[in-house]
Amino acid sequence: MFRNPLVQIWFYLSFSLTVLMNQRAIILGIGVIVFIGLLYLNRNLLPGVLVRIKPFLRFFPFMAVLYIGFSIFLTTATMGEILIEIGFTSLKISLMVSIMALYLEQSISSGVLIALRSLWSTMNRPWKWVEDFFLFFELIFRFFPAFQKEWESTYKGKSALGLNTKSSRWTYIQNAGRDLPGIIVRNYWKAEETAKMMKLRGYGNQIPRGVAFPIRFYLIDALFIVGLTSCFFVVNFLAKI
Repeated sequence: MFRNPLVQIWFYLSFSLTVLMNQRAIILGIGVIVFIGLLYLNRNLLPGVLVRIKPFLRFFPFMAVLYIGFSIFLTTATMGEILIEIGFTSLKISLMVSIMALYLEQSISSGVLIALRSLWSTMNRPWKWVEDFFLFFELIFRFFPAFQKEWESTYKGKSALGLNTKSSRWTYIQNAGRDLPGIIVRNYWKAEETAKMMKLRGYGNQIPRGVAFPIRFYLIDALFIVGLTSCFFVVNFLAKI
């Protein structure tokens, strides 16, 4: 939808916050229409979006029952008012979760970091703490998929050997408590080795660092961000005055 990842994340954050902050049905209705349009344009991502929001949909009935129970005992609202309120709130939260799920399916997390680093390198500021900040998140995005893959391989390996015959939630937590420390330590040592190799290759000698494949930030991208910010303030603040 947007070429620059910074504009893309700004759009989705503004959209989701607008849905969450507004109390008007017309704004929520417009949000639903816009989301359906985005989902239609990215209909190939629908299975992934459904997978991401499935845990929320499972947990939501419990939240609804708790909300109704507390509302009955702690407020003087009628059942009709309670159901209208929970319906409106549920739609807002569901829409916000779905919007961010669509963004996560569309985007690559490292793309935002590359775009930020590309923008930072053009400023030519000799601030090492900023480079350390970028490096910290780059290592997270590099090692988290490996951590996740190792955890899945361990779990599937035990299942193939017949060691995970009990599938209760408590058994799953116990197995995680035994397996996770070793996986975390192994990935910690991998991160340590990566840090040593980066120092040997001269990390910190040139600040700011260059970007191998920079993502350019053009004037049109700045105009998009200004426009999105203006729309956000108009809808959420000025329209209420």
